[in-house]
Amino acid sequence: MKIKLNDQYHEVEDGTSLASFVESIGLKPNGIAVAINFEVVPKDKWAETFLSDRLELMLIHAVSGG
Repeated sequence: MKIKLNDQYHEVEDGTSLASFVESIGLKPNGIAVAINFEVVPKDKWAETFLSDRLELMLIHAVSGG
C-alpha cells in the first residue's frame, strides 16, 4: 500500500504500525511529532496506530533556538 509522508510516497506493508514505519525510515521518536490526515497522533499511540492505504502523514521535527 502507499502512504504519503511530507509530499513523498512510500510503500508499506499491510499491518505496519506508525512506530514501525518511523523506525523503518531511520528516525528516532524523540523530537518529532507525526500527524495523520492533519491530526497529531500521541507517541503513546504509535505502536497501536496502523497505517492504511492512501494516508497522508506529516512529520514535524522539533528545533530549538530563538
